[in-house]
Amino acid sequence: MATPDLSYVFTIFFLTLGPIKTIPAFFGLTREASPQFQRKTALQAALISTALCLFIAFIGKNVLGKWGVSLDALKLAGGLILLMSALKVVTMQPQPTGGQRATVDTPLAATLKLAIAPLATPIIITPYGVVAILFYMVIAEQSMLLQSEIFGIVLFIMLLNYLGMFFANQIMKIVGMPILRLIGWIFAVMQSALAIDIMLGAFKSLGVIKAIN
Repeated sequence: MATPDLSYVFTIFFLTLGPIKTIPAFFGLTREASPQFQRKTALQAALISTALCLFIAFIGKNVLGKWGVSLDALKLAGGLILLMSALKVVTMQPQPTGGQRATVDTPLAATLKLAIAPLATPIIITPYGVVAILFYMVIAEQSMLLQSEIFGIVLFIMLLNYLGMFFANQIMKIVGMPILRLIGWIFAVMQSALAIDIMLGAFKSLGVIKAIN
């Protein structure tokens, strides 16, 4: 199996696990909270997300192996989930942020609850992000070097998420929600193209495209 292009891997992880979606969500949930609450929540969410990535990478792929899930099936599942998520962003109008927000008076003990859900899951660790991690770790199964490189990219993305949450207030003041939404929309279009490319690769591997032609 061909070694994946690491720049392509980075693009996939940035789209599925990266800070573009994390920053506005974190800002909306914590903008009324104290700086201490925001910093602690950001750190906890980043650490929990990193731990989940580690679990998915080294435990999840073993489970898939026991279930006999093929790489092509994983490609199709990941491409479909990725495409559905991207189309939702591209075609739907922005909705007001709902749910519970942290306030200045929110106890610091509540940071862990917020960091686990909804920040770590499903905002940072998305379903399509899970598939992406599993897919590339299965590809790299026979190479410890490639596994370490791929997980190194994941760790870097988690660092970007942490920095994005830590500086969310400053980023939102400079960039603003409309611009960030526009960037998110552009990335969603890119994500849909990547999703189709992944699915086409699976169909080609299975011989379906050749059969159609």
